Amino acid sequence: MELRLQFFWYHGVTAHTVVRTGSRVRTEASSAQAGLQGQMDWHRGESVEINSIVIVSLASPKEKIWGQLISLDAAGVTLRGMDIGSFDDFVRQILAQEESTVGLALVFYPMHRVERIARDEPSGAIPSLADHFREKIGVTIQEYLGIEAPQI
Repeated sequence: MELRLQFFWYHGVTAHTVVRTGSRVRTEASSAQAGLQGQMDWHRGESVEINSIVIVSLASPKEKIWGQLISLDAAGVTLRGMDIGSFDDFVRQILAQEESTVGLALVFYPMHRVERIARDEPSGAIPSLADHFREKIGVTIQEYLGIEAPQI
């Protein structure tokens, strides 16, 4: 079964379609202006798999959530994650082996709040949050959470 969601950004100039087939999620984009190509993470038709580590930007109120993508459908997105501002505390508490740590909550966000979903990837010399986690803790976030890494 294929699920298709269509979004319009840049005042209706660019249409983005999120296509979900099974556990595979990909996007398609079309632009009325060639200059807009490359400005969005998903313009290249790259896919984000279920279990990928992502950063979700939300509106009303503005939030950025980092975590594991559990599901994506027409109603919204489900993540096991945390506010991006708590990430350093999360890593510090794991390193200190504190009994009570900032945890990753399983949360559903309705689609009307979702502004953007981006893979947690490095940007040039700046490591991704998942890379930072692996560097500090010594295991990947997928290993820590006990999940299978997405197969791309």
